[in-house]
Amino acid sequence: MDTALFFGLGSIGSRHLSVLQELYSSVDVHAYRSRTADPDAFPGVIQHDELDEALSVDPDVAFITNPTSLHVETAITAAEHGCHLFIEKPLSDSLEGTEQLYRIADANDLITYIACVFRFHPVLTYIKTQLENELIGTVYNYRVFSGSYLPDWRPDQDYRDSYSADPEMGGGVVLDLIHEIDYAYWLFGDVVDTRSWVGQLSELEIESEDLTEAVLRMNSDVVGQIHLDYYRPEPRRTIEIVGSDGIITGDLLAGIVTVETNQQTIKKEFEFERNDLFRSQLSHFLTHVRNGEPCDNDVEQGMTVLEIALGIKSDHE
Repeated sequence: MDTALFFGLGSIGSRHLSVLQELYSSVDVHAYRSRTADPDAFPGVIQHDELDEALSVDPDVAFITNPTSLHVETAITAAEHGCHLFIEKPLSDSLEGTEQLYRIADANDLITYIACVFRFHPVLTYIKTQLENELIGTVYNYRVFSGSYLPDWRPDQDYRDSYSADPEMGGGVVLDLIHEIDYAYWLFGDVVDTRSWVGQLSELEIESEDLTEAVLRMNSDVVGQIHLDYYRPEPRRTIEIVGSDGIITGDLLAGIVTVETNQQTIKKEFEFERNDLFRSQLSHFLTHVRNGEPCDNDVEQGMTVLEIALGIKSDHE
């Protein structure tokens, strides 16, 4: 890869940019941003306020890191110009245009990836290995919990002005915290049925939902519960899996996994920093760009996960 083009450099776009510049300093980086953007905000990045001008640099890869509601439209434009696509999660806030995006990318042999970085979390990769090894036997059910306080997410921005607060931009816990839905799919397979409650409980000044309680039945007959919220004072991200021969619990924030069976108790503690996950993710994507092999979490798989998330929302509606 010689040239990368970013569409949007907000908080998550800036993180992907910093990792790219750290790992691949020789890449020419361009960004398409609004006319009001600070031209000196990102050293080493050539900024453009005209789309045609940005695309004229013939980027190899497009980083789609603008608001969720703009992802598919932007990705289609980039794909039509031959760009491999790194798309921040979720793929979109609706399925509209996703099939068209898939067809364009497929017809042009483009590598696509939906950035669900928790697939590189050491707690979850360890758990996935143990499930594949059937360490706790037949899995019966799982419980996933993700709660945190939205105003703490972006200290430099009023949370009421963030896309998270605006359902028209793709905000709300179901899509904003789609990591949990994605890794449940990754660990346990596709969803065949959902029951959910989605709404507002807290006093946060937002238009989007701040709570989701969902029950999912997977095609493997595993039953799962997923809790997502924007209002928990102390952050928590955990998973518990119950099987015929034992229980696995994982704390994603603490980096701890405990496996309890009749024969043994295993406790694993992982030392990592958040950017380690982003480094692994970017290296994974660019390796696939180089070798031409499809990424595990491509647009097609992203469509499946998005459909699950939208099913959770529509089931309540």
